[in-house]
Amino acid sequence: MYFINPFKGLRPKEEEAPSVVIASTDHLSKKDVENFRNKNPWNYLNVFAEENSEKSKKQFNLMKEKSILTKDKNNSFYIYKISNNDHAQVGIVGTAKLSAYDNLHIRGHEEIFLERAQKRLKQMDNLNAQIGPIYVIYPDNAELTELIKKEIEVKPTYSFDALDKCKHEMWVVNEEQKVTKICDLFNSINRIYIADGHHRMEALSKLSEFKKHKNPNHTGNEPYNYFMVAIFPQSQARLLDYNRLIKDLYGYSEKDFIKEVKKKFKVEKQEIPFKPTKAQTFGMYLNKQWYSLELKELPEENLFHIINLDINLLHYYLLEPTLGIGDPRYDNRIDFLAGFHGLDGIEKKVDSNEAKVGFALFATQMENVISFADKKLNMPPKSTWFDPKPLDGLVAYDFE
Repeated sequence: MYFINPFKGLRPKEEEAPSVVIASTDHLSKKDVENFRNKNPWNYLNVFAEENSEKSKKQFNLMKEKSILTKDKNNSFYIYKISNNDHAQVGIVGTAKLSAYDNLHIRGHEEIFLERAQKRLKQMDNLNAQIGPIYVIYPDNAELTELIKKEIEVKPTYSFDALDKCKHEMWVVNEEQKVTKICDLFNSINRIYIADGHHRMEALSKLSEFKKHKNPNHTGNEPYNYFMVAIFPQSQARLLDYNRLIKDLYGYSEKDFIKEVKKKFKVEKQEIPFKPTKAQTFGMYLNKQWYSLELKELPEENLFHIINLDINLLHYYLLEPTLGIGDPRYDNRIDFLAGFHGLDGIEKKVDSNEAKVGFALFATQMENVISFADKKLNMPPKSTWFDPKPLDGLVAYDFE
């Protein structure tokens, strides 16, 4: 088998696709999600909304029985384009062998929340399928880029606007010669990086081991030894800032809190919302006022083993010592807000008293992600926000 392989995707009918797929619900209110789910009975949200695993499985099987979902007869790659007004990215959906993750041909960069990974494992084990791909990036390859460019000159199999306000298009490639060429090109690249989906990745690894132990005739080539990936070129993937919200001032008055912050940072009031444009600067929103923050002294070089990420610096010099924030995976006084919400997203959270203070960060850079992954180091949770994201359910991979 190849590094990246074609597979027989489980896909919705063309006309059903917009009502079946799940867009990233981070863009939507809970009410919007609930309304969409209720209006679209065949949406995958109705599979995952069921508390009872038997009901979830029954709903999923019903979608197949009613031919809402059908499985391709030929092994295929799926070229996938996501675009909006100011961004476009085109990649390929295929499968990779889980052993490639263990031997570092597939590299991750982020720590995980074990509870979330276990939840994902239960869902996939129950359905015996992976509904959403792991979003990965690969070093740009000119020949692969040219091949993809030619394939998308024809009309796509799917083309529609989803709830995430992006246009999603997909082309099915199943001609043997083209499929083999794509496999060969990925063999020459031979490494990819996880952008989004670390929890699913952990769940898939555990699920594969679980199925292996249950199968006395295990060969290593069973479908559960593979997982579905949506692979985009590094130059096209877009990273946004991932901001922090703190629910209280740890007992400080606003005046005393700012006084404490000034011990380590230059603090300046800003007339307009402050969005950092370089590393090691931060925006802070408190009581309807924006401030810029900059460390008074340069941090110790490579304080965090490899590079002084802004999220680490903010935590080390402010969130932990001044606000008493512990491990962000478990401390319920900290929350996170993706950059697509904009600075007004921070303002809304603070003005509504959902948080007491908000911090705007400079986005983690792609070279940092790759550097961490190459050195087998983990970034803290909520370090990166890749946007836009692939849909769940546009093509699924079952383990049958």
